[in-house]
Amino acid sequence: MRRFVKNEAIAPAIDAFLNLKTTDFQVYDKQLTEQERRALNFISRAISLQSEDHLALALSTHQPMVDVDRLLIRLTEIKSGTVFLQKLIAGGLDINQIVTIEGHRSLVRQPLAFPAGLYTVYDHTMFKQAVAAGLNLSYTTELQRSDRFLETDEINSLDIVLLLTNEQPLTGDSLLLFEHRTTVGLAERLQRGQFESLRPVIDYGRYDISFRYAKHFPLFYAIVGRQVEQFPRLLEDALKHPKHQEIVEDSLLAFHNYQPGLEASLGTDYYERLLVMGTRLKSEARVDFNDIDDQYVLTEYMEIVQRLRR
Repeated sequence: MRRFVKNEAIAPAIDAFLNLKTTDFQVYDKQLTEQERRALNFISRAISLQSEDHLALALSTHQPMVDVDRLLIRLTEIKSGTVFLQKLIAGGLDINQIVTIEGHRSLVRQPLAFPAGLYTVYDHTMFKQAVAAGLNLSYTTELQRSDRFLETDEINSLDIVLLLTNEQPLTGDSLLLFEHRTTVGLAERLQRGQFESLRPVIDYGRYDISFRYAKHFPLFYAIVGRQVEQFPRLLEDALKHPKHQEIVEDSLLAFHNYQPGLEASLGTDYYERLLVMGTRLKSEARVDFNDIDDQYVLTEYMEIVQRLRR
């Protein structure tokens, strides 16, 4: 077995970097292997210190840019993130470098591959910088369908952002920079309860009201997720669409859908919100709940439907 030998240059390299001893750092850096340089991740250390001097030293010695996705997320969380981003881009950061995140970092529990620069969307100024630097917002990829084995849906850049587990809100100005409206991303978010960015996505019209995802339109998923705050605008948009009758009829199938996890978090509101949305369907979409066959209504919702039939 080969004996492990620690590189004695590691400790002095770290010390020289932290204390900005440029000449010493350059000497010790040359004694490090590429694997060691990646592990030490001096660019990330500079960002953590929020020090332009440390970043300049790291870039001047051509340190590798490791975990670019996490690096960009960190930049959106600090005050001087835009300054650091500009320096990183000038230093060779490829904002279109494709990163692949593990399934636990996406709502759909599937790995997602996309340009790392999409993570700048959580800071509008940084996002504009990334777009100006050539961020590919026309990027699309495929997502395995949950309802059909071996079939996929195409998802775009805005879909990807909505499918990430990050909960930072998006601004309307940033949403308007995307080339495509969301389809799959909105459907997944609507059925999962409250999400702050739903409001600007809907208010700015950055979604497709007539897109079917796993056989259903967005209005259906809004009822499933009890999106009582977003429902009025979604219904308004649906009623303006040529397929409005089909969209409304599809939404009624939500009265045969039950989400135990959401009920546990909302309590009695889980049922009250269904009544509120049903009342809007009755008054604004002219839905007659007397025409709905009882077989399409879960026992848990029968009392609500009976109230809507009066």
